[in-house]
Amino acid sequence: MKRFVQTSLGAVAVRVHPGTEDRTTGPGSPPWVFLHGASGSWRTFRELTLKRAIPVEYDSVFLDLPGWGDSPGQVPFTVDQQSTAVVEALTALNYRSWCLFGHSMGAVLALHIAASRPEETHAVVALSPTALTAGAALNRPLRYPAMAPLVGMHALMFVLRALGRTAPALLRIAERTRLLRLALGPFFVRPRMLQRRVFVDLAVDARPASFIAAANALKKYDAGIWQQIAAPTVLARGSRDIFTPAAELHALATLIPTAQSVVLAGTGHFAHVEDPVGTWQTLLTALQSTPDSLHLPD
Repeated sequence: MKRFVQTSLGAVAVRVHPGTEDRTTGPGSPPWVFLHGASGSWRTFRELTLKRAIPVEYDSVFLDLPGWGDSPGQVPFTVDQQSTAVVEALTALNYRSWCLFGHSMGAVLALHIAASRPEETHAVVALSPTALTAGAALNRPLRYPAMAPLVGMHALMFVLRALGRTAPALLRIAERTRLLRLALGPFFVRPRMLQRRVFVDLAVDARPASFIAAANALKKYDAGIWQQIAAPTVLARGSRDIFTPAAELHALATLIPTAQSVVLAGTGHFAHVEDPVGTWQTLLTALQSTPDSLHLPD
């Protein structure tokens, strides 16, 4: 069920899937909190729920970050402001600790929360984090030709923002004519195998102004704070992820002392969409093997 909670960035839409864990003797285990990327919403994780990949014992919390999905939000914003809004929403829901699963820009938020709220963060899964290389490419695109898809999407968002109310209609037409599937093909390994709802969701969730704000926030962000992360952390990318280069995981694993890296074979930037069950099982297994992981949810 969707509900709204107030944060410093405005109302945030939240959907909680209650777990089956017995809470009569205490507060229970921390929930899994899912943070989507730019131009996404809670629907980014729809395949995980439809394929029942997520364990049912624990609460699952899906937020529409401010400025996306059903959350009106405000722009511009910083990484810290968005992360603070997430914590405010969780606190309003009476959660005092959490495990974080972030995808793309949502992974940046998850890592920032883990660094700034170490006592409350039990574990982090950062899938395809668009961090060091993406921020550098947005600042100096000509020096990072491999990141051309990201730079191109950034430019496209300026066009869509200029189109105003016409943009959603054009995106719907692009989805119906399969042009959107073709344009977004590089994000996936086998786009033809995906359900149409994946591309419908991506068309619906495009928010040009919020995407531009997120890109600007990332360009100014200093990931050095991630050295403070103490929670068990898994950094992951699809083997054919065009937004998160292989060198990115190595650099981040060096930066984050509690992290280990995982490469998800046969997937692109949306590994949790292409292979929800396999991705979740692989990531959770890796998380269980990290130091200090004895008390993580199974």
